Amino acid sequence: MKLIREHYDPHSGITEQYLWDDMTSKLTIRRYQDVDDTINANKEMFNQHSGAQYHDSIGVHQVARIPIMLLEKWYREEGFNWYTASDADRRKKLNDPDYRALLVRPGKL
Repeated sequence: MKLIREHYDPHSGITEQYLWDDMTSKLTIRRYQDVDDTINANKEMFNQHSGAQYHDSIGVHQVARIPIMLLEKWYREEGFNWYTASDADRRKKLNDPDYRALLVRPGKL
């Protein structure tokens, strides 16, 4: 495969590559994101959480940080749309032990 274009979005951290295969005459679009910094920051926030309940003036508080590519993967592979899912479905997803690294505070949601 031959790389014909690559674009990096500094705001999202997503890189998109366009690859051409001369043998099959097919174009492949590859999207990826380095999530190590997000996961490491999540771990640090999780470990430093004081256990106090905190929220802003309208009752919103941060419980997780989810990389955009993971939201896309969930939608593509499972049909799970974070943006249209119910609160209960989002909580179920984040309470799954496989996604513990996304949480920024301890406890069940």
